[in-house]
Amino acid sequence: MPARDGTAAEAVPPFSPGIRWTGRIAASACAVLIAATFVLGVAHGETAPDMSLSPQADDPALTSAHDSVTYGVTFTGTWTTDVTPAGMPDGAHFSPLIGGVHNAAVTFLEAGGTATPGVESMAERGRTATLAKEIEAAGANTLGVLRKEDGSGATGSSTFDAVTVTADHPRITLLSMIAPSPDWFVGVSGLSLLDASGAWVETLTLELFPWDAGTEEGDELSFDNAATSPQGTITSLRGAAPFSDAPIATLTFTRSAGSGG
Repeated sequence: MPARDGTAAEAVPPFSPGIRWTGRIAASACAVLIAATFVLGVAHGETAPDMSLSPQADDPALTSAHDSVTYGVTFTGTWTTDVTPAGMPDGAHFSPLIGGVHNAAVTFLEAGGTATPGVESMAERGRTATLAKEIEAAGANTLGVLRKEDGSGATGSSTFDAVTVTADHPRITLLSMIAPSPDWFVGVSGLSLLDASGAWVETLTLELFPWDAGTEEGDELSFDNAATSPQGTITSLRGAAPFSDAPIATLTFTRSAGSGG
């Protein structure tokens, strides 16, 4: 088998559960700015469904005067024994981030769907090349590939300093393998940085939870397991052993100063 990744270890946005959002919205032609912070949850302590891999069908029409903006994007691991109560595996880490900027005409993965070879390679081995090619193959529906060379530790971070999105390509897909694991990963699919009113979000932080790619057997934090045959579907592991209901990472988008309005 090929070597696996060895990296050291109220306008609201579309993904409501697990989101903390601070934004400035142009409320009128007079450019009245309303600053708001939303912490969205579920009543009575119930667990909200993980919508990070359930992209909305369409994007709202742009209402901002700027058809492109730039964001800093930071992935931060929060993987401790609060996330895996039975303990941390040796060398716990996240593989290099891989994804892209794209539009609603293309979806690279979704909850309940079947993992592509690129998603499988990312989830099982932490590799990025095949998924990068799948993203590039989307042609005009993709603005560009997002790809890091190095991974990050269990509580480390990885940052893209400048990610540009446009009115025609307002979505982000970004993924990372949970390592070591059979085929488990975290990320977002088709996250739009336009809120429901068509304005660009200022700051958006998502809590990320583990997913199973449905391509490899195993229920422990370990590599080199038998392939799942027939291939299964992408399913949430939030609250399923060995994971608790705590987020394993966060993903934060911060609009750059002077980047549109």
